[in-house]
Amino acid sequence: MEEYKRFTVSLPKDLYEKFESFREKLGISRSDGIRKAMQSLMISEENIPKTSGNVVGCISIIMGHEHFQPSSEEHHHPGEKNHDQEHDHQYGSQPIYASVHQTDEILKNDIQHHFHDIIISTMHIHLEFEKCLEIIAVSGSYNRVTKLKQDLQRLRSIMSLDFFIIDKESP
Repeated sequence: MEEYKRFTVSLPKDLYEKFESFREKLGISRSDGIRKAMQSLMISEENIPKTSGNVVGCISIIMGHEHFQPSSEEHHHPGEKNHDQEHDHQYGSQPIYASVHQTDEILKNDIQHHFHDIIISTMHIHLEFEKCLEIIAVSGSYNRVTKLKQDLQRLRSIMSLDFFIIDKESP
């Protein structure tokens, strides 16, 4: 009989609720859902071409985004349609306590500056008020490109990261 290891997983409440709804539709257990997600991640990582040469491709990420809320201003309530009110506050430099999402946005920017030698272009797309898509076009050594992907993958506000590369010399 196969031996199993038990561990605890902490998730944001909304992700947990989405996962619960999804796995119930499929009729699978939590353990089976987590097992399948882990296997899918490992398979996708193993299918990355192993090369020591130059590659070209893109890294696409979907990130959660939280807005700065000065305490003296009205706060946004989820579901509100009028986002014009969100932009009435002042944007001057001031001390602010940042959330994980906001800190990750700063770190993402810093990470990209450390990889300026392989980043050709970036495109930032506002999908929703609290969700963004970023597409990063890359060209350079396989090791540098995969290091960039790994550094971005460590950010906690990354909801999804896709990675597509090919050898530069491929037909």
